[in-house]
Amino acid sequence: PLAYLAACFAIARARRGYVPDWRGVFAWGGNGTGVSRRQRSPFPSAAAAQTWFEFRRHGRSLPVWVFMLLPFELGLLFLASDEPGVLVFLTLLAVAVTPPGMAGFVAASSGGRDGYGLTAFLATRPLTSAALAAAGLKAAMWSTLAAWGLVLIAVPLGLTWTGTLPVVIDSGKWMIELFGPTRAAVVAVLTLAGLMGWTWRRLVQRICIGLTGRERLIKGTSLLSLSFLVILVVVVQWLQGDGSARTSFLNALPAILALLVCLKVSTAAWIASRLHEGGLVGDRALVAGAATWLAAVLALRGLLVWLFDTPHVASYFLLLIAILQIPLARPAAAPLALAWNRHR
Repeated sequence: PLAYLAACFAIARARRGYVPDWRGVFAWGGNGTGVSRRQRSPFPSAAAAQTWFEFRRHGRSLPVWVFMLLPFELGLLFLASDEPGVLVFLTLLAVAVTPPGMAGFVAASSGGRDGYGLTAFLATRPLTSAALAAAGLKAAMWSTLAAWGLVLIAVPLGLTWTGTLPVVIDSGKWMIELFGPTRAAVVAVLTLAGLMGWTWRRLVQRICIGLTGRERLIKGTSLLSLSFLVILVVVVQWLQGDGSARTSFLNALPAILALLVCLKVSTAAWIASRLHEGGLVGDRALVAGAATWLAAVLALRGLLVWLFDTPHVASYFLLLIAILQIPLARPAAAPLALAWNRHR
């Protein structure tokens, strides 16, 4: 009731033109006549300014949501402190999937939109479509780093305050004895990098789809994602209950991964050809992007071969996994989607 009365009073004043500036109350060194503002150094380029603008508008949504959810999730550790250790790891698993889960719901679309079309403010920016799309991708990267920075700070504090840190330390010692110190550290780093990459890819997917401006495509993709999730749950339950089907699926898994790799590479090749034909990205940038992606794939494949140095896992199987894990088509599709929406 008090908040309602305060809101009524504030709105009544605002409708009469009384809009106070509260920045002076919280500003350091402010005086009674005005607010002393710190001089901002100029941006080195228009692309850097656009990246700052995109993060200012959309990049803070994910860290804010993660910041609000973490206390409630880590508070469950108080309940799990006197229970079996598996509850601690279930809680940490929930914390780990929070950033990628929330990334699918935040408004991470690059640039302002009026409905499903670009506003004139964005469409007429003195930047190329590739530069505008790159600014959105960089803002998504900074948003991902900020969200996971909060997680990496909050989790040790939560484990310490709830007294569940010894459970995690004992599990870490078991991993070191099983894999060795170096391999255990690499597994931990790869797991963290995979979760951060998953979060960034979720944001990038929203960017690429949102930049098209196609209402049917945007709504259809959301419906398709929900349908795929339902089908995946049904298939997992079916494989758990049927041993012969599970064996057949594992035998066919390399062929399934190879089919997905062919689909990914062919889609990326088509996107690259459209980028080249439309003059959206230069030849040097396309070659550099392909070389960087190939180097990342080979590096990840080398790490996986080193970790799973066993004759039971084929090297080509690890190569397929590495190809599927490194993003390729979605970042390349962002300039193309923006160009379609910008000039239609």
